[in-house]
Amino acid sequence: RDAGKEVLIDCEHFFDGYKANPAYALACAETAWTAGARWTVLCDTNGGMLPDELSQVVHDVLQASSARLGIHCHNDTGCAIANSMAAIEAGVTHVQGTLNGYGERTGNADLVSIIANLELKKNKQVLPVNALQEAFRISHAVAEVTNVSPSARQPYVGVSAFAHKAGLHASAIKVDPNLYQHEDPASVG
Repeated sequence: RDAGKEVLIDCEHFFDGYKANPAYALACAETAWTAGARWTVLCDTNGGMLPDELSQVVHDVLQASSARLGIHCHNDTGCAIANSMAAIEAGVTHVQGTLNGYGERTGNADLVSIIANLELKKNKQVLPVNALQEAFRISHAVAEVTNVSPSARQPYVGVSAFAHKAGLHASAIKVDPNLYQHEDPASVG
């Protein structure tokens, strides 16, 4: 920091550490802030947290510390996106993740879904105006470059995200698309 660099600290295993010893985990977060870290990033390194408990821990940290908080979630319980959204709702202002949720084991929080949720569901401007409409193209381009087949069922940008099978769903979509889809597919390209 004295060299003019912006510092953040990733508190690996923070949530597991908090469960084992809250006072020590809080002291670590506060020490990082006091020492000059601009952001103290709380990491769900094992990916085992659920949104309600993660939100409570974030709330506790914000009550006990002056740190500016970030979140870094792994997806081992299938909750990385939900945990990131819960952390944002609880007060974090820095979010880490990966495009398409890539990462070790079951992956990380998917920034495509988090950004779409923030912009479309929470009305928070994250990207420049109309940039979210590039989400499908960018997500699939990254999948091509990384040689990882895109998930057809990926929220917002999977090829099945707004697909409807024949029958009642398909018939209803013709009458009113809002009956069976939560957003206009054009919003994410």
